[in-house]
Amino acid sequence: MIGRLALFALAAASAALPAAAQGIYRCGNSYSQQPCPGGNELKAPAGPSAREQARARQEARNEARTADAMERARLKEEAKPVPVYIPPEKHEAASEPGKPGSLKNVKRPPSPYFSAVPPAEPKK
Repeated sequence: MIGRLALFALAAASAALPAAAQGIYRCGNSYSQQPCPGGNELKAPAGPSAREQARARQEARNEARTADAMERARLKEEAKPVPVYIPPEKHEAASEPGKPGSLKNVKRPPSPYFSAVPPAEPKK
């Protein structure tokens, strides 16, 4: 039991230590961790400063708040009932040709996009 606790404490302490920077070498068109003849050692860029990290955390919190507000607004909008159009019932008189209100009496201009015509009456 004590051995496991000591091992866990050692692992936690080693994880908290900063990692030692390894050298990066450019050897022609490739990169390596080992020096090569004629290779150039490159310096790794420094990580973000504490101020930059704090600013990034604050920006992430602001974006999370905005995302939560947008989700609440979307859910509220989706919860609203959707209006449905129910067409009125058709009357038999309106569908008969020659009667007032019939759609067959309406003259429509020819469409430039559709030019179908009814088939010709067969000759007797």
